[in-house]
Order: sequence, then structure tokens, then C-alpha cells
Amino acid sequence: MLHSIDKFLAPSIADELVLVYNETDRVLLEDRVIPNISDEVTVETVSGGEKRQDSSLAGLRCLETEYAMIHDGARPNFSPGLVEELLEAAAEHGAAFPGVKPVDTIRKNRAGFAGETVDREKLVRVQTPQCFKRGLVLEALEEFSLEKKYYSDDAGAFMDYWDKNPKIVEGERENLKLTTVRDMKYAELLFDS
Repeated sequence: MLHSIDKFLAPSIADELVLVYNETDRVLLEDRVIPNISDEVTVETVSGGEKRQDSSLAGLRCLETEYAMIHDGARPNFSPGLVEELLEAAAEHGAAFPGVKPVDTIRKNRAGFAGETVDREKLVRVQTPQCFKRGLVLEALEEFSLEKKYYSDDAGAFMDYWDKNPKIVEGERENLKLTTVRDMKYAELLFDS
């Protein structure tokens, strides 16, 4: 988590952090994370919800800034420059996220058999952090939470609610999502280099 926090603080853009936590990680957050954050930034903590979207909403409700970056701690290897690019794009377009073009051939799965090939030039792998005008994404998540309609990322909720497309900023291949032990080993190699 500290890797991600440092990336937000490096360009001196963030003046307020809201750390959304799982109740089982509260002691770790209080003992190891918060004491290592600069005193120059305001830090608030809030318990997350049952689903990822509930946690995003809890964090947004604590903020008072014009823009908000929503980031999952599972992607600690993005650059401070990406943070700046996202903020600039969100200021112009209302929302932005990093995306990377897939390099693999992608086919539809037909019950365990290969289906037609998908045109990868029309696809993007979505990453975080995602940046929004705070009021816009907050309104979208509030409404969809009332409806019990959940999205795999906050940009999806923004798109459906406002019928607007976020700006795609060139993502970073090193900004991989750490979900398996193998991912963690690869991340260690990246951090050591």
C-alpha cells in the first residue's frame, strides 16, 4: 500500500488521502501504514463495504476535493507521471483512466471451445488509478448503490450514469494487478530493478 501512496504524493498533487480498509487489516493500517505517511497530507480512514463499489463510495463520501482518484492497492507499480496525466485528462473530460492495448490474440470462449477472434485494436485493458470529478462519480455510485447495481470498476458506473466516455490515458504495462503468488514474485523483480 505504501508503494501506491508514495506515487500519489510524489508529484505533490494529493493533499488529502482517504484509505479505505477491510476490518481485518485495520491494525496493520494503523501500525504500519499511517505512521509512514508524510505529515504534509491529511489522512482519513474509513471502513470499506461488502463490494468494491461500496468501498469506493465510502471513500468518496469522506473527500471534499474537486477531483478524486480511486485506486485499488493491488496495483502498486504505476508512475507519479501517470497520476499527473490522469488529473489533467479528468479536468478536461470529467473522468479518465489508464488503459493498455492487449497484445495477445483474443477469442471468445464458446463453452470451452474457441470462438471467433475479437479485434484487439478495439479493446483496452483497464487499470487504476481512475480519476474523476468527485461530484460526478459520487452521484453515479450513490444512485447505483441504491439500485443494487454493481460495476467491475468505477469508470463503468460513471459511463452508464452520465452516458459519457472517460478519456483513456496510455497505461503502463508494469502497472499489473497483483492477484496471484506469481504476480507478487514478478512485482518483487520490478521493485528491485
